[in-house]
Amino acid sequence: MKRLKEFINFFVGTVPMDILFDKWLESKNHLKAQTKRTYVQLINRYLRPVFGEKSVKTISEEDIQRFVSDIQKDLSAKTVHEVYRCLRAVFELAIENKIIERNPCEKTVLPQKEKVKAKALSIKDQEKIENALGQSSKALDIAILLALNLGLRLSEVIALRWQDIRFNENIVIIRHSMERVPTGDGNKTVAHLGTPKTQSSQRKIPLEFEFSKCLKEYFQKQTSVQKKPDAFVVGKKDGNSYNGRTVERHFKKRLKELMISETYTFHSLRHSFATRAMESGVVIKVISALLGHSQTATTTDIYLHLSESFIRQEMMKMKDFKRKRHSGSTRVRHAA
Repeated sequence: MKRLKEFINFFVGTVPMDILFDKWLESKNHLKAQTKRTYVQLINRYLRPVFGEKSVKTISEEDIQRFVSDIQKDLSAKTVHEVYRCLRAVFELAIENKIIERNPCEKTVLPQKEKVKAKALSIKDQEKIENALGQSSKALDIAILLALNLGLRLSEVIALRWQDIRFNENIVIIRHSMERVPTGDGNKTVAHLGTPKTQSSQRKIPLEFEFSKCLKEYFQKQTSVQKKPDAFVVGKKDGNSYNGRTVERHFKKRLKELMISETYTFHSLRHSFATRAMESGVVIKVISALLGHSQTATTTDIYLHLSESFIRQEMMKMKDFKRKRHSGSTRVRHAA
């Protein structure tokens, strides 16, 4: 009887937002578990408490604007935008089902998002890490080197298995990422080997000779269990993978030991890979493909941070060009 009442309410327009939230989440069952979990958290934490019991038809543009203005006092602009996009999409479902005619989110004024600029390692700091960890046989050290030499995301590093590394071809195949999925027991989650972030994230990355040699030496030091094709490269003694947080804590520990700024995050290793690639003259389209981006704009806007020495070096090219142009025009005048 309750289900029948909900069904009738849904189509006559007196449906409460709580039911609309549930319907919208059901429509997202095809998404990756981690993405779905993010939507559930946004709705349960920010949207249900405010809009849950209200009828869809009664919510006005003023209500949405007031809500956005309230939450931006405590949340970052990025989170406000995420909550807003979720709410707007929920109302789009209401339009599709002819509950409302227009989206009350249309004219909402949002806070301006700060452009995120990732921090890449300085060349000096990068060399410190490479020199200190280059001969290491510790899995957690190899995790750092994988991100630094291949530009991998943390979720890709801990999902990498030996069968993904083809030493005979000198390539690494990125086809999985590690994600956390709900167990159904409260807020508990469990690691799950899923697919990468996007289709572009599934990619092949060439192995540079020295790093290939480093990985081979590390492989030879592993036990027979750890060498199995389906064992994780960044694995424990039983071949299972490490938790991402464990890898991040180890990275911070290494920074402290090497007296390197602890403001760097594990993701800074990925940024460093992109920056060094550009400084080496690799074209943006190739860097974007290596990082697994679907658009080159993502690569240029977020990841590429040129070192001061590289900028100075490039500026010298302009100086040389001007000098050559000036000397050329002087020769022409003298000839005349």
